Amino acid sequence: MNLTSIIILNYNGGEHLLECVESVFKTKDIPLEIILVDNNSQDGSQMECKKKFPEIELIQNQTNEGLSARNLGIEKSRGEFIVFLDSDTIVDTNWLNILFDSYKKNGPGFYQPKLLYKTKKNVINSAGNMINIFGLGYSRGKDETDRGQYEEFEMVSYTSGACTFSSSEIIKKVGKIDEIFFAYHDDLDYGWRGWLLGIPSYYEPKSTVYHLGSPTLKWSGKKFFYLERNRWICILTLYSIKTQLKIFPFLIVLEIGIFFYLLSKGLGKSKISSFISLIKLWNKIRKRREKFSKIRRKDDNYVIEKFVSDYQIPTTIQNNESQNMQRKMINGLSNLAKKII
Repeated sequence: MNLTSIIILNYNGGEHLLECVESVFKTKDIPLEIILVDNNSQDGSQMECKKKFPEIELIQNQTNEGLSARNLGIEKSRGEFIVFLDSDTIVDTNWLNILFDSYKKNGPGFYQPKLLYKTKKNVINSAGNMINIFGLGYSRGKDETDRGQYEEFEMVSYTSGACTFSSSEIIKKVGKIDEIFFAYHDDLDYGWRGWLLGIPSYYEPKSTVYHLGSPTLKWSGKKFFYLERNRWICILTLYSIKTQLKIFPFLIVLEIGIFFYLLSKGLGKSKISSFISLIKLWNKIRKRREKFSKIRRKDDNYVIEKFVSDYQIPTTIQNNESQNMQRKMINGLSNLAKKII
Protein backbone atom coordinates (compact mmCIF):
# COMPACT_ATOMS: atom_id res chain seq x y z
CA MET A 1 0.00 0.00 0.00
CA ASN A 2 1.32 3.44 -0.96
CA LEU A 3 2.20 6.08 1.63
CA THR A 4 -0.50 8.66 2.34
CA SER A 5 0.27 12.09 3.76
CA ILE A 6 -2.38 13.43 6.16
CA ILE A 7 -2.06 17.22 6.35
CA ILE A 8 -3.83 18.59 9.42
CA LEU A 9 -4.22 22.35 9.76
CA ASN A 10 -4.49 23.63 13.33
CA TYR A 11 -5.26 26.90 15.06
CA ASN A 12 -6.01 26.66 18.78
CA GLY A 13 -7.51 23.22 18.25
CA GLY A 14 -7.37 22.21 21.90
CA GLU A 15 -8.60 18.71 22.74
CA HIS A 16 -10.16 18.39 19.29
CA LEU A 17 -6.71 18.19 17.72
CA LEU A 18 -5.65 15.34 20.02
CA GLU A 19 -8.86 13.46 19.26
CA CYS A 20 -8.32 13.97 15.54
CA VAL A 21 -4.73 12.69 15.47
CA GLU A 22 -5.57 9.75 17.73
CA SER A 23 -8.38 8.68 15.39
CA VAL A 24 -6.11 8.98 12.33
CA PHE A 25 -3.55 6.66 13.94
CA LYS A 26 -6.30 4.03 14.23
CA THR A 27 -6.66 3.94 10.44
CA LYS A 28 -6.39 0.34 9.25
CA ASP A 29 -3.75 -1.17 6.96
CA ILE A 30 -2.46 2.03 5.31
CA PRO A 31 1.02 3.51 5.85
CA LEU A 32 0.67 7.12 6.93
CA GLU A 33 2.67 10.21 7.67
CA ILE A 34 0.90 12.92 9.65
CA ILE A 35 1.96 16.49 9.01
CA LEU A 36 0.60 19.01 11.50
CA VAL A 37 0.70 22.58 10.21
CA ASP A 38 0.11 24.99 13.08
CA ASN A 39 -0.95 28.60 12.51
CA ASN A 40 0.69 30.06 15.62
CA SER A 41 -1.73 28.53 18.12
CA GLN A 42 -1.67 30.18 21.53
CA ASP A 43 -3.34 27.33 23.42
CA GLY A 44 -0.33 25.01 23.23
CA SER A 45 -2.36 22.32 21.46
CA GLN A 46 0.33 21.78 18.82
CA MET A 47 3.06 21.11 21.41
CA GLU A 48 0.82 18.86 23.46
CA CYS A 49 0.01 16.90 20.31
CA LYS A 50 3.69 16.57 19.39
CA LYS A 51 4.47 15.40 22.91
CA LYS A 52 1.76 12.73 22.83
CA PHE A 53 2.48 11.70 19.24
CA PRO A 54 6.22 12.35 18.65
CA GLU A 55 6.12 10.60 15.27
CA ILE A 56 4.10 13.40 13.66
CA GLU A 57 5.83 16.10 11.62
CA LEU A 58 5.13 19.55 13.13
CA ILE A 59 5.41 22.67 11.00
CA GLN A 60 5.19 25.73 13.25
CA ASN A 61 4.18 29.05 11.71
CA GLN A 62 5.05 32.27 13.52
CA THR A 63 1.85 33.94 12.32
CA ASN A 64 -1.61 32.78 11.29
CA GLU A 65 -1.24 32.11 7.57
CA GLY A 66 -4.85 31.06 7.08
CA LEU A 67 -5.93 28.10 4.99
CA SER A 68 -3.08 28.45 2.52
CA ALA A 69 -0.76 27.17 5.27
CA ARG A 70 -1.67 23.73 3.95
CA ASN A 71 0.81 24.45 1.15
CA LEU A 72 3.63 23.98 3.67
CA GLY A 73 2.31 20.51 4.36
CA ILE A 74 2.12 19.75 0.65
CA GLU A 75 5.74 20.79 0.18
CA LYS A 76 6.84 18.59 3.09
CA SER A 77 4.74 15.56 2.12
CA ARG A 78 6.29 12.35 0.79
CA GLY A 79 3.10 10.42 0.12
CA GLU A 80 1.75 9.35 -3.25
CA PHE A 81 -1.65 10.37 -1.88
CA ILE A 82 -2.62 13.40 0.19
CA VAL A 83 -5.49 14.17 2.56
CA PHE A 84 -6.45 17.65 3.74
CA LEU A 85 -8.02 17.20 7.17
CA ASP A 86 -9.37 19.76 9.64
CA SER A 87 -8.21 19.48 13.24
CA ASP A 88 -11.78 19.28 14.56
CA THR A 89 -12.57 15.98 12.84
CA ILE A 90 -12.63 12.34 13.92
CA VAL A 91 -12.23 9.61 11.29
CA ASP A 92 -13.61 6.07 11.16
CA THR A 93 -11.04 3.27 11.18
CA ASN A 94 -11.79 2.29 7.56
CA TRP A 95 -12.43 5.78 6.17
CA LEU A 96 -9.25 5.88 4.12
CA ASN A 97 -9.50 2.32 2.80
CA ILE A 98 -12.88 3.16 1.32
CA LEU A 99 -11.60 6.35 -0.30
CA PHE A 100 -8.65 4.41 -1.74
CA ASP A 101 -10.94 1.75 -3.21
CA SER A 102 -13.21 4.43 -4.67
CA TYR A 103 -10.24 6.21 -6.23
CA LYS A 104 -9.01 2.99 -7.84
CA LYS A 105 -12.49 2.20 -9.16
CA ASN A 106 -13.53 5.66 -10.40
CA GLY A 107 -10.23 7.25 -11.34
CA PRO A 108 -8.26 10.40 -10.50
CA GLY A 109 -10.03 13.34 -8.89
CA PHE A 110 -10.89 14.85 -5.53
CA TYR A 111 -12.80 12.66 -3.08
CA GLN A 112 -14.85 13.54 -0.02
CA PRO A 113 -16.40 11.24 2.61
CA LYS A 114 -19.79 11.75 4.18
CA LEU A 115 -19.29 14.38 6.88
CA LEU A 116 -21.47 14.07 9.98
CA TYR A 117 -21.39 16.29 13.06
CA LYS A 118 -19.24 15.15 15.98
CA THR A 119 -21.84 16.33 18.45
CA LYS A 120 -24.86 15.00 16.50
CA LYS A 121 -23.70 11.91 14.67
CA ASN A 122 -27.02 11.38 12.92
CA VAL A 123 -26.95 14.88 11.37
CA ILE A 124 -25.20 15.69 8.10
CA ASN A 125 -22.49 18.34 7.91
CA SER A 126 -21.77 17.81 4.20
CA ALA A 127 -22.79 15.23 1.60
CA GLY A 128 -20.58 16.84 -1.02
CA ASN A 129 -20.40 20.54 -1.81
CA MET A 130 -22.12 22.33 -4.67
CA ILE A 131 -21.47 25.57 -6.55
CA ASN A 132 -24.26 27.78 -7.81
CA ILE A 133 -23.72 29.49 -11.18
CA PHE A 134 -23.22 32.79 -9.29
CA GLY A 135 -20.35 31.32 -7.26
CA LEU A 136 -22.43 30.60 -4.16
CA GLY A 137 -21.10 27.47 -2.49
CA TYR A 138 -22.95 25.28 -0.02
CA SER A 139 -22.69 21.97 1.80
CA ARG A 140 -25.31 19.62 0.40
CA GLY A 141 -27.60 18.14 3.05
CA LYS A 142 -26.26 20.43 5.79
CA ASP A 143 -28.18 20.05 9.07
CA GLU A 144 -30.44 17.32 7.66
CA THR A 145 -30.98 14.19 9.72
CA ASP A 146 -29.13 11.35 8.00
CA ARG A 147 -31.89 9.02 6.83
CA GLY A 148 -29.90 7.45 4.01
CA GLN A 149 -30.93 10.10 1.48
CA TYR A 150 -27.33 10.62 0.32
CA GLU A 151 -26.09 7.04 -0.01
CA GLU A 152 -25.13 7.13 -3.71
CA PHE A 153 -21.60 7.72 -4.97
CA GLU A 154 -21.91 10.97 -6.93
CA MET A 155 -20.03 13.65 -8.77
CA VAL A 156 -20.23 16.99 -6.94
CA SER A 157 -19.10 20.54 -7.67
CA TYR A 158 -16.30 20.43 -5.09
CA THR A 159 -15.15 18.61 -1.98
CA SER A 160 -15.19 20.00 1.54
CA GLY A 161 -11.92 21.38 2.86
CA ALA A 162 -12.70 19.58 6.13
CA CYS A 163 -11.63 16.34 4.44
CA THR A 164 -10.39 15.99 0.86
CA PHE A 165 -8.51 13.00 -0.55
CA SER A 166 -6.52 12.93 -3.79
CA SER A 167 -3.19 11.94 -5.30
CA SER A 168 -0.10 14.11 -5.00
CA GLU A 169 -0.05 14.16 -8.81
CA ILE A 170 -3.50 15.77 -8.95
CA ILE A 171 -2.59 18.24 -6.19
CA LYS A 172 0.52 19.21 -8.15
CA LYS A 173 -1.52 19.79 -11.32
CA VAL A 174 -4.08 22.04 -9.62
CA GLY A 175 -1.38 23.91 -7.71
CA LYS A 176 -1.15 25.69 -4.40
CA ILE A 177 -4.04 26.86 -2.26
CA ASP A 178 -4.23 30.58 -2.96
CA GLU A 179 -3.21 32.75 -0.02
CA ILE A 180 -5.55 35.49 -1.26
CA PHE A 181 -8.50 33.71 0.40
CA PHE A 182 -7.19 33.33 3.98
CA ALA A 183 -10.53 31.93 5.19
CA TYR A 184 -13.58 30.42 3.46
CA HIS A 185 -14.12 29.26 -0.13
CA ASP A 186 -10.57 28.02 -0.60
CA ASP A 187 -12.08 24.57 -1.21
CA LEU A 188 -14.63 26.01 -3.65
CA ASP A 189 -11.83 27.70 -5.55
CA TYR A 190 -9.73 24.53 -5.57
CA GLY A 191 -12.55 22.38 -6.91
CA TRP A 192 -13.44 24.98 -9.56
CA ARG A 193 -9.80 25.15 -10.65
CA GLY A 194 -9.86 21.37 -10.89
CA TRP A 195 -12.79 21.49 -13.31
CA LEU A 196 -10.89 23.99 -15.48
CA LEU A 197 -8.35 21.20 -15.96
CA GLY A 198 -10.97 18.48 -16.35
CA ILE A 199 -10.36 17.08 -12.85
CA PRO A 200 -13.62 15.89 -11.21
CA SER A 201 -14.82 15.95 -7.60
CA TYR A 202 -16.66 13.03 -6.00
CA TYR A 203 -18.69 12.25 -2.90
CA GLU A 204 -18.12 8.80 -1.39
CA PRO A 205 -20.84 8.09 1.22
CA LYS A 206 -19.40 4.77 2.40
CA SER A 207 -16.51 6.64 4.02
CA THR A 208 -17.44 8.57 7.16
CA VAL A 209 -15.72 11.41 8.99
CA TYR A 210 -17.15 13.35 11.93
CA HIS A 211 -16.70 17.13 11.90
CA LEU A 212 -17.27 19.57 14.74
CA GLY A 213 -18.34 22.32 12.35
CA SER A 214 -21.34 24.32 13.46
CA PRO A 215 -24.85 22.80 13.51
CA THR A 216 -26.31 26.29 13.20
CA LEU A 217 -25.33 29.17 10.93
CA LYS A 218 -23.46 31.79 12.93
CA TRP A 219 -24.07 35.33 11.72
CA SER A 220 -20.64 36.93 11.75
CA GLY A 221 -19.58 40.06 9.90
CA LYS A 222 -16.08 38.69 9.39
CA LYS A 223 -17.42 35.42 8.02
CA PHE A 224 -19.67 37.08 5.46
CA PHE A 225 -16.92 39.49 4.47
CA TYR A 226 -14.72 36.56 3.46
CA LEU A 227 -17.56 34.56 1.90
CA GLU A 228 -18.68 37.42 -0.33
CA ARG A 229 -15.23 38.73 -1.20
CA ASN A 230 -13.87 35.29 -2.02
CA ARG A 231 -16.94 34.38 -4.07
CA TRP A 232 -16.28 37.42 -6.24
CA ILE A 233 -12.59 36.57 -6.56
CA CYS A 234 -13.64 33.24 -8.07
CA ILE A 235 -16.15 34.87 -10.43
CA LEU A 236 -13.63 37.46 -11.61
CA THR A 237 -10.75 35.04 -12.13
CA LEU A 238 -12.24 31.67 -13.10
CA TYR A 239 -15.02 32.66 -15.51
CA SER A 240 -14.19 33.96 -18.98
CA ILE A 241 -15.00 37.59 -19.76
CA LYS A 242 -17.68 36.37 -22.16
CA THR A 243 -19.46 34.48 -19.37
CA GLN A 244 -19.05 37.36 -16.94
CA LEU A 245 -20.76 39.75 -19.36
CA LYS A 246 -23.65 37.32 -19.84
CA ILE A 247 -24.34 36.85 -16.15
CA PHE A 248 -23.54 40.41 -15.05
CA PRO A 249 -27.15 41.74 -15.27
CA PHE A 250 -28.32 38.85 -13.09
CA LEU A 251 -25.44 39.40 -10.68
CA ILE A 252 -26.48 43.03 -10.19
CA VAL A 253 -29.98 41.94 -9.17
CA LEU A 254 -28.55 39.25 -6.91
CA GLU A 255 -26.07 41.62 -5.26
CA ILE A 256 -28.82 44.10 -4.45
CA GLY A 257 -30.85 41.31 -2.89
CA ILE A 258 -27.88 39.99 -0.89
CA PHE A 259 -26.99 43.48 0.33
CA PHE A 260 -30.47 44.21 1.69
CA TYR A 261 -30.68 40.75 3.22
CA LEU A 262 -27.35 41.24 5.02
CA LEU A 263 -28.45 44.75 5.96
CA SER A 264 -31.50 43.26 7.70
CA LYS A 265 -29.10 41.09 9.70
CA GLY A 266 -26.90 44.04 10.62
CA LEU A 267 -24.19 42.86 8.21
CA GLY A 268 -24.48 45.43 5.43
CA LYS A 269 -21.08 46.86 6.35
CA SER A 270 -19.48 43.47 5.64
CA LYS A 271 -20.82 43.48 2.09
CA ILE A 272 -19.49 46.98 1.43
CA SER A 273 -16.13 46.05 2.96
CA SER A 274 -15.89 43.01 0.70
CA PHE A 275 -16.12 45.20 -2.42
CA ILE A 276 -13.59 47.68 -1.03
CA SER A 277 -11.23 44.76 -0.45
CA LEU A 278 -11.71 43.60 -4.06
CA ILE A 279 -10.61 47.02 -5.28
CA LYS A 280 -7.52 46.92 -3.07
CA LEU A 281 -6.67 43.45 -4.36
CA TRP A 282 -7.28 44.31 -8.01
CA ASN A 283 -3.68 43.83 -9.17
CA LYS A 284 -3.54 40.38 -7.58
CA ILE A 285 -6.93 39.52 -9.05
CA ARG A 286 -5.82 40.61 -12.52
CA LYS A 287 -2.64 38.50 -12.35
CA ARG A 288 -4.56 35.53 -11.01
CA ARG A 289 -7.05 35.84 -13.85
CA GLU A 290 -4.27 35.90 -16.45
CA LYS A 291 -2.70 32.81 -14.88
CA PHE A 292 -5.82 30.66 -14.98
CA SER A 293 -6.87 31.89 -18.42
CA LYS A 294 -3.60 30.48 -19.77
CA ILE A 295 -3.64 27.09 -18.08
CA ARG A 296 -7.34 26.17 -18.34
CA ARG A 297 -8.20 23.17 -20.53
CA LYS A 298 -12.00 23.34 -20.37
CA ASP A 299 -14.42 26.11 -21.33
CA ASP A 300 -17.11 27.57 -19.09
CA ASN A 301 -19.91 25.53 -20.64
CA TYR A 302 -18.16 22.35 -19.51
CA VAL A 303 -17.58 23.73 -16.01
CA ILE A 304 -21.10 25.14 -15.57
CA GLU A 305 -22.51 21.67 -16.29
CA LYS A 306 -20.97 20.68 -12.95
CA PHE A 307 -22.65 23.59 -11.15
CA VAL A 308 -26.26 23.88 -10.01
CA SER A 309 -29.07 26.42 -10.32
CA ASP A 310 -30.39 25.58 -6.88
CA TYR A 311 -29.08 27.10 -3.66
CA GLN A 312 -29.68 24.90 -0.63
CA ILE A 313 -30.39 26.57 2.69
CA PRO A 314 -29.70 24.51 5.86
CA THR A 315 -32.87 22.86 7.17
CA THR A 316 -32.44 24.54 10.56
CA ILE A 317 -33.31 27.94 9.04
CA GLN A 318 -35.51 27.00 6.07
CA ASN A 319 -38.64 27.93 7.99
CA ASN A 320 -37.55 31.56 7.86
CA GLU A 321 -39.76 33.33 5.26
CA SER A 322 -37.03 35.73 4.15
CA GLN A 323 -34.63 32.80 3.67
CA ASN A 324 -37.15 31.01 1.47
CA MET A 325 -37.72 34.17 -0.60
CA GLN A 326 -33.96 34.54 -1.00
CA ARG A 327 -33.65 30.96 -2.21
CA LYS A 328 -36.47 31.37 -4.74
CA MET A 329 -34.87 34.55 -6.08
CA ILE A 330 -31.45 32.89 -6.45
CA ASN A 331 -32.91 29.81 -8.13
CA GLY A 332 -34.99 31.90 -10.55
CA LEU A 333 -32.06 34.12 -11.54
CA SER A 334 -29.80 31.08 -11.89
CA ASN A 335 -32.19 29.31 -14.25
CA LEU A 336 -32.48 32.42 -16.43
CA ALA A 337 -28.71 32.91 -16.51
CA LYS A 338 -28.11 29.27 -17.48
CA LYS A 339 -30.48 29.58 -20.43
CA ILE A 340 -28.57 32.59 -21.75
CA ILE A 341 -25.15 30.97 -21.30
